[in-house]
Amino acid sequence: MGDYRLTSSAESDLAEIADFTIENFGIEQARRYRDALEACFQTIADNPKLGREADEIAPMLRRHQHKSHVVFYLPENNDVLIVRVLHENRDFEQHF
Repeated sequence: MGDYRLTSSAESDLAEIADFTIENFGIEQARRYRDALEACFQTIADNPKLGREADEIAPMLRRHQHKSHVVFYLPENNDVLIVRVLHENRDFEQHF
């Protein structure tokens, strides 16, 4: 079973997602979405090749869609580094 770590940018992304979700859908939905994202991160850590390559953005970068967000990550030995968690409508290259 792999582990995952978050960059400070990914942590900021999660805080923004939580703020938006609380404001628009309430605290309970924010908790459910956070839990679902954390489960997604663990799934990625357990299966690092699950996502598609995103070499057009950065070498070795991979991406995995989770609902309306895209998780960008780097496989590192037996772990993964979660680099960003961005809304699917964002200009991804602008955030790297």
